Amino acid sequence: MTTTVQAVTRKQIDAEIRQALAAIYLAAYGDPSLPESQLDADNFVTSTIRRHSRRAGFRLILATTDGEASGYAYGFTGKRGQFWSDWLSGAAPADIVETWVGDHFELVDIVVDPKHRGQGIAGLLHDRLVEGLPQQKALLATTPDGGAAARLYGGRGWQVLVPEIDGAKALYGLDLADRTV
Repeated sequence: MTTTVQAVTRKQIDAEIRQALAAIYLAAYGDPSLPESQLDADNFVTSTIRRHSRRAGFRLILATTDGEASGYAYGFTGKRGQFWSDWLSGAAPADIVETWVGDHFELVDIVVDPKHRGQGIAGLLHDRLVEGLPQQKALLATTPDGGAAARLYGGRGWQVLVPEIDGAKALYGLDLADRTV
């Protein structure tokens, strides 16, 4: 199997890219037999991606395995005044907020189609996404279960900043000034 990853600019997000993103989203998060799952996937590409792609520093990386879209990763510059940054400011300890929140890279999602998992695609997406970022810090939130996501991030230098935030997620930070990848 051959996997390639490519950066996709906001202007390159056409119907084919939207369809690929929706298919990956649906395979990873939904039940294709349920109409509401398809609606969620459609909303993701028509609303969420459209809104996030207009943010400063937006990056989208698409993985293709043997000609089939197999995963994506994206993020953008997180700033005070945006929903997640403001939410973190009220939910995380003050010293974490002071050091990490604002003008950081917000890694929103890394998603791999379940039939392509276990092939290192998430790592390829991650590395391409954070490569050469101008920000000094990056943030993300993921489940604190020690699963595949936690292993991926921990293995790439992310540190747990807050083990449990709002009862559901762990907050991770990456000091990009110290990055070697």
